[in-house]
Parts: sequence; structure tokens; C-alpha cells
Amino acid sequence: MDSTISKIAELILSFDASLLCGLRYATLLCILNTNLNSLLSSFSSNANVDFYATTKGGNTSDPVYGLSNCRGDVTRQLCRECVEAAVKELTSKCSREKVAVTWYDECILRYSNRSFLTTVNERPRLGLLNTQNVTDQDKFNQLVNTSMIALLTDLAREISDVSTGAKKFGTRQVNISAFQTLYNLLQCTPDLPGADCNSCLLDAINLVPWCCGGKQGGRIVFPSCNIRYELYSFYRMAATAPQPPPPDSVSGPKGKLHEHLF
Repeated sequence: MDSTISKIAELILSFDASLLCGLRYATLLCILNTNLNSLLSSFSSNANVDFYATTKGGNTSDPVYGLSNCRGDVTRQLCRECVEAAVKELTSKCSREKVAVTWYDECILRYSNRSFLTTVNERPRLGLLNTQNVTDQDKFNQLVNTSMIALLTDLAREISDVSTGAKKFGTRQVNISAFQTLYNLLQCTPDLPGADCNSCLLDAINLVPWCCGGKQGGRIVFPSCNIRYELYSFYRMAATAPQPPPPDSVSGPKGKLHEHLF
């Protein structure tokens, strides 16, 4: 696997909560386990065709539903490598569970014995924060909220008429001083209708103060959507100029990420 694939669990300080198996469900029957292995193996071939794939395995009495979604800016090769890594992880660690989800920096992979497509899923949820503080926390928190909401407004406008399966992804750079830029990213899984995507992202944005207030970076991940902000570039840059700076600045170096479930 390409070294540029940075799994969340390699960036954090605590346990590997980016992989969640079982979620209090009972153990799979053998027939479902067979269906699951077949379903997961299908994702590796799908990932090199498109950044998003869904599939269903099994039969009426023992169905398995799956979804893979790569970050909207990654290359197809990186997408494929990320999904392949996620497939291997779920196969080795969650192959006897009815439901599982794993988040990487570049992709998400999930499956369930119940259909979840076109439905907003905000549980389980994971918060990751950059351990470095900012100098003026109140001001920075407001900057993050303002830039996130502005990006959400733009994204909502763009996806209002797109079909199911189209990318629902956006980034925004905002100059917060002559020397610093705030980088924002929002993404929903493509199966969500536009209004549900907007609602999911807004709920994630509203959790930023609780998760990551006063920190130089943070990420909220739900099964259906995720958001992230940092004071350094972490995504492939679009050919657009950053937004103009506000009067004052916020400073600080990059830091490590710490995760927690909530």
C-alpha cells in the first residue's frame, strides 16, 4: 500500500477506534459470513473504476449491504489502494460481525445486514482533534464556524440538483492572516439526497466546539458524512485563490491528532 495512505489510527494517540465492529450486534451466522467475504472482495475491483461503490450480497433472508467512498480529491489509484486496505482490515478483524465501519483519511468502508443507503447515519461518530492549541480560541472557533458554514452553503447549492451517486464534496481555503490559511473539507456519501447531506454536515459542524474547540485542527466523522479543518493543507488543492484574510491572526505549529468516541 502506498505510504501516502495515512490511516487515522496511525495519527492518533489512543486506541484504534477508527475501526468499529459489531456495534452490540450478535455474531454472524456462517452463511452471512460467506456472503460478507464475497461482498468485501467485490470492493477492490470497484474501487479502481469509481470513487464510490455500493453492493449487496447474500439472499433475501441473509442480505449484506456495503458501501465504499473515497475522499473527493484523491486519485483513482490512491482510492483503490485505500479501499483495498480497508477491505483487508475488515476481513481480518470484523468478518464475524453483522455491521462494521472503518474510516481512513482517504476513504470509508462500511457494511451492514440492514439496508442503510439513502438514509442519514450519524452513529457511531468519532471526533479527532489536533492537540495544538490556538492563541485566541474564541476568535478561531468563530473563524472555523464561519468558514465551515460558508462552505456548506456553497456545497448545498452545488449538490441541490445532482443525481444520487454524484460527488458531494467541497473544500475551502481562507487566509486568516498574511502568513496562515485555514483549510476546510466537507463530504457526504453520494447516496444521500442533497437535503439530508446538508443536515448531516450541519450536525457535524455543530459538534466542532465540543470536540475540537480552540484546537488548530479537528475532524468529525459519521458513517454518512465527515468534516475536517486544519491550519495546513491536507487535501489536493483546487486551482482557486484563498478567501481574503480577516484583520487579525491565529498562530501555532502542526500537532498530533487525538481521537474520542461520542
